[in-house]
Amino acid sequence: MDVTVSPVKLKYAIAQSLEVDGVNIAYTYLKVKVQNLEAPKTVDILYKDSSGAWVTAPIDLSSNYGDYEVFESINAPYAAEFAIRYTADGIDYWDSNYGANYKLVSNKDNIIGANVILNKATVKTDINSGAFWLEGEIYVKKISFNKRIGIIFSGDDGNSWTETNATYQGVEIEGAYDIIFNPAVEVWKFKTPAQNYPVEPDYFRLAVYYKNDDTGEAYWDNNFGQDYKVSKVDGSTIE
Repeated sequence: MDVTVSPVKLKYAIAQSLEVDGVNIAYTYLKVKVQNLEAPKTVDILYKDSSGAWVTAPIDLSSNYGDYEVFESINAPYAAEFAIRYTADGIDYWDSNYGANYKLVSNKDNIIGANVILNKATVKTDINSGAFWLEGEIYVKKISFNKRIGIIFSGDDGNSWTETNATYQGVEIEGAYDIIFNPAVEVWKFKTPAQNYPVEPDYFRLAVYYKNDDTGEAYWDNNFGQDYKVSKVDGSTIE
């Protein structure tokens, strides 16, 4: 498979260090998306420990969605500064936040690895009419107030596309043991119109976007340039 864009991207992370009933709790919760390249493959977090030394810890495979996979760790070591390494067929790929590394302030913030990234999408079906729709969530980095968030999708393998706006729901605190004082990740929800689509192909194609009305810039998450695909079977979900 050709790699035309970086095949690894941090989906979400939060690092916390706190004391509960006299016990210190320190951890990093994170999810990483990778393009499904040739095996063998591993995903690791490289982080600075308390002495300033760089240390490596593995991140486990959570879900496989065909052309991409999600790796997740709910108890990685506390990592205030880190990068992600994806090794596939002996080749290393990096998400180091464009060389700046990811940095998290304990108990104060969280982060995603792009300005916009799909959190999840689920197919729903009306049992009476047979109509389909898609609903789900998009993670958005807080970089502008005037913006439009949404999804474009196709039920006929890209011959036609429909655009649906998302609505703001609040901030993300997934994986937070204690209060996040400065959450940097917004959650936007979408629901497409219910309608009938061709039986073939048996999947929807989709991508999510962030249109910054202050600057005119647009940002996309289209699954490493492949578009996301989710089965038209009721209840099918991708993350």
